[in-house]
Amino acid sequence: MDTLYMIGNAHLDPVWLWRWQEGFQEVKATFRSALDRMKENPDYVFTCACAAYYRWVEENEPAMFEEIRSRVAQGRWVIAGGMWIQPDMNTPSGESLARQLLYSQRYFLEKFGRTARIGYNVDSFGHNAQMPQICRKAGMEGYVWMRPMMHENAAIPEGCLLWEGLDGTRIPAYRIHEAYCWNEKPVTEKIETQLAHWDRLGRPVMCFYGVGNHGGGPTRENLRQIETFRREDPRGGRVEYGSPEDYFDALRQEKIDLPLWKGELQHHASGCYSTHSRSKRLHRRAECALVRMEAFAALSRRLTGHEMREPFVRQAWEDLLFNEFHDIMGGCSLETALEDACVQLSEALAVAAREENAALQKISWRIDTAAGTPGSAAAAVRAREWNVRGDGKPVVVFNPHPFDVVVTADHGGADVRDETGAPVPCQMVRSPVTFRGDDREGIFLADVPALGWRLFWAFPESGREQKKACSRAGVTCLENEKLRAEFDPATGALVHLVRKDSGFDAMTGPFTARLMDNEECDTWAHGVFRFDREAGTYGDAQIRLLEDGPVRAVVQVVTRYGGSRLEMRWALYAGADQLEAEVLLENHETFRMTKLCWPTAGTRDAAEIPFGALVRKGNGEEEHCQRWAAVQGEEGGLAVLNDGKYSYSADRGELRLTVCNANQYTVHDPGQKHRDDSCRFMDLGEQRCRIALVPFSGSWQKAGLARRSALLNAGPFVTAETYHEGPLGPKYRGLSVTGTASLGAVKRAENGEGWVLRLWEDAGLGTGAAVEAPLFGRNFTAELAPFEVKTLFLPDDPALPEREIPITEISAEQ
Repeated sequence: MDTLYMIGNAHLDPVWLWRWQEGFQEVKATFRSALDRMKENPDYVFTCACAAYYRWVEENEPAMFEEIRSRVAQGRWVIAGGMWIQPDMNTPSGESLARQLLYSQRYFLEKFGRTARIGYNVDSFGHNAQMPQICRKAGMEGYVWMRPMMHENAAIPEGCLLWEGLDGTRIPAYRIHEAYCWNEKPVTEKIETQLAHWDRLGRPVMCFYGVGNHGGGPTRENLRQIETFRREDPRGGRVEYGSPEDYFDALRQEKIDLPLWKGELQHHASGCYSTHSRSKRLHRRAECALVRMEAFAALSRRLTGHEMREPFVRQAWEDLLFNEFHDIMGGCSLETALEDACVQLSEALAVAAREENAALQKISWRIDTAAGTPGSAAAAVRAREWNVRGDGKPVVVFNPHPFDVVVTADHGGADVRDETGAPVPCQMVRSPVTFRGDDREGIFLADVPALGWRLFWAFPESGREQKKACSRAGVTCLENEKLRAEFDPATGALVHLVRKDSGFDAMTGPFTARLMDNEECDTWAHGVFRFDREAGTYGDAQIRLLEDGPVRAVVQVVTRYGGSRLEMRWALYAGADQLEAEVLLENHETFRMTKLCWPTAGTRDAAEIPFGALVRKGNGEEEHCQRWAAVQGEEGGLAVLNDGKYSYSADRGELRLTVCNANQYTVHDPGQKHRDDSCRFMDLGEQRCRIALVPFSGSWQKAGLARRSALLNAGPFVTAETYHEGPLGPKYRGLSVTGTASLGAVKRAENGEGWVLRLWEDAGLGTGAAVEAPLFGRNFTAELAPFEVKTLFLPDDPALPEREIPITEISAEQ
């Protein structure tokens, strides 16, 4: 292989130091320029990723879109990437990344008759360790990336390498040398540099050129210089116009030995996983809401014939996918651009809520509740048999997960019974509504079948006594039969968290909420990988017992630092083996990260990544996480689950979850030369999140962290019903999955001929997952290797077997 392929491209940030409307215009201008250069130079080849850009042009400039289609057919315009946008590769869930590929590759196939063969994500701030598998299962044969660059992580080989993912899948990947664009210097200078780089490495390289970031692409002058070099320089015969596809094809044909790299590709901008908490939490909520809605829509379609409105749902997914763009998810765009992101993510949430409500009320309206009709003979008989007082209100609780759950539901009363009349724990708590003279509302614990529902009855009066959730409840201790949490009465700090079955205490010292100084960092925190320079600790505690009832006991701890206030409501539920907390932070400290810190006896850390989990070094560096992070010791450890945080560190066994990063918007200046009083800060004011602490004996792999965090992030749907007859019973189990297998999605297949289940092994142990799906009339076992992802197609015809298909749902058999 003796060819230096010139990769004409235009790095197009649709949002960064500009809003999406300006990015929209720049995409059109860049595409017009690329087409014009093709008319002027018959050899020129242009490479461009991101299905979203093509959709914009298709809808806004259809004539230009037809020109692009013609050039793609000629092989001179090359589609790469296979994703809706160039997303952040650490923060989106595995299912989000699957949808990036599903919607984009199918769009490319529909519009251009082909899919992208090469992954292309050149500006993402890091790349998770499951991408080799995800790419392979989406039909891609190579991957192009740039960050982290050599000065950020020189251990990763330069140029082309063989990248091995978490599950052992390998894919050739190319690390761009210098930059993906070339804005100022002569292209001939870059050609010289790349040829020298090739000679030094002993492996072929690519040369990326074209004006980028704000688009533009290769210019007339770029092409003139390339032609001059090819004509006049003795080495010019090695230089050809081409694409990443050409490069990887030649690499494969030559069978060139490549250095091996295992695991994730990190770090570039460690501050980006904690910036702009608002958009990040909205993103998590939208991810979970869309997946939950699809599962409930499947339930409703199979049982009632309900059809969700596909155009609205597709728009909601596109809203989510677009806002996974790395400069949006990284919180390093303009303030107005991030506000735009919040609007679009809220649109996705609104669509999910409407579609979910329509699907589930279609079901609940068909559940037979007639026996509770006030004044009826059946209601009178039931009142005597159940020994209840007053008219019962039917309440239906739906579970979106493929496992049975015990969840807290509202719409309760003083007495709550299940469909058999058996009492369930219920409790009156403070209501957010106070103007009606009634400041109490009911909650209850509902045991609900997998991907199904259960009917409960809430009564306004109670003559029965209930056992309290905690045997001890006060400002110094919350204790039930499984867990004991002890608090310092002076500081309010959690000091012990003990599993009562083993006696294992997950903590070796008091919990603290600490402020870390990041004043020397720009928004990205370029070149900074640790945030441990302490600037203060929250103190001056006020502690009180808020609740002590049959469902839960709650201790409220309020601490302060300067003008900031941190409220944590620690809750221990009946029968629970984890301690939950609602966190409310009123932050007014600039240039500070707020970290919630738990000291443990652990020696290494682990965290959830897309479709998997990764064990790391525990060296104090800021790392990305998804729904949980944990520290592991010899006897056991401590996991912290979250509902919208993505950044943590672990240092000498102390686990620190970053919940706030009050840095400035879009300061790309580590030297801080341009700060003044007009600069604006992120994460000031109110911040909210929910966490759960899981002390575990033995290994984190057997603690069920994926299921616990799934439940924390996607709770039940609860609806109060009226009295009516119906064909559906009071309890239903639709789909369950056993073992260390998580359900990424259950959805209608894109071909409209069946259903799709996406399963992934979540603990690195491998599993034979028993799938019981009465909803689809199927029972089968799915064998999953450690951290394997499988997309399964279940045909509508029950006589046809289920089978594995690509993530994109594109296969010859379909």
